Amino acid sequence: MNVSRQTAIATLMLLCLFILSACGNENVVSKADEASIKTDKTSPIQTTIIGGRTGGAWSIFTEGIAESIRRNNVGSMITVEPGGIVENPPTVGVNKIPYGLSYAMTAYAAYIGEEPYERAYEDIRAVSVVIPANYYQFVVPADVPFDSFEEIVENQVALRLAVDQKGSAGEIITRNIFESYGVSYDDITTWGGSVDYLGGSKAFEMMSDHRIDATGDAVSVPSSDIIEASTILDLKIIALSQETVQVVSEKLGMEPNTIEAGSYTFLDEDLNTLSTQAILMVHKDVPEEEVYQVTKSIYDNLEYLGNVHEEFKKLIAEKMTDVGNVPLHPGAETFFREQGLIE
Repeated sequence: MNVSRQTAIATLMLLCLFILSACGNENVVSKADEASIKTDKTSPIQTTIIGGRTGGAWSIFTEGIAESIRRNNVGSMITVEPGGIVENPPTVGVNKIPYGLSYAMTAYAAYIGEEPYERAYEDIRAVSVVIPANYYQFVVPADVPFDSFEEIVENQVALRLAVDQKGSAGEIITRNIFESYGVSYDDITTWGGSVDYLGGSKAFEMMSDHRIDATGDAVSVPSSDIIEASTILDLKIIALSQETVQVVSEKLGMEPNTIEAGSYTFLDEDLNTLSTQAILMVHKDVPEEEVYQVTKSIYDNLEYLGNVHEEFKKLIAEKMTDVGNVPLHPGAETFFREQGLIE
């Protein structure tokens, strides 16, 4: 009887040990799974990115980012939709589309509710720089009777000016440059000039017909529109003074920069100007794990992106975090911190 009782007790103790061991293993597995969730961010992603107008450089930039995500995350479905630099921040800000491209200065204007926006879109977050610099370029025919903004203002030149659509980055920059001299669009009109809201190839078409004298916009260097225009027109680019660069860059959240000599066949010397980077935005409610993986996808595919478009070749890991004043999404912040790119 005692032997049987001892045997039963021993069996019961072994059973308890087995159960405890199983629970411990389950806890270990659970912790391993938890660690896997934090580190294994390669599950398929299904999302949409809004970019540029169909056929333009920004549509190519957006598709390059989308393909980078697909390459890193097998089975992902990334849709690219056409959009615009000004339209994209509000679209992302209300989470109509979770990701989008815009200029850093434009995204920040939307974030804080400054021109051209009537309200703040405080849910916008930044993922990464995608194009490090878009340079402000004030292009005129080579034979115009001025070589600086100072001469335009001092001589009250009857300037026929073309700017991009009202509220666009190019238009805002141009207006603020003139305002730094105390000059408004109305003043230009009073001098006998004009201001037309158009840009790109249309502006250069009018310039070739001698209907405008100048056009200003923030675009890549070299710009395909400027290169094409230079085949039928003798052109020059007007530099900005150091004082103007400082005033406008501080007001608009831009960066002082230089267009290097040789960037165009007609450019023989370095020119002072302003630049703004293009960034990938995201709505703040997109999960941290997903944004981490999107950021990692861009980082892992920098070489591939350089083959997609010449502008991507200027994107290096150290420039990815230079997103301007829009806050980084926590997912991007975590990835950059792991890579030692931010503290």
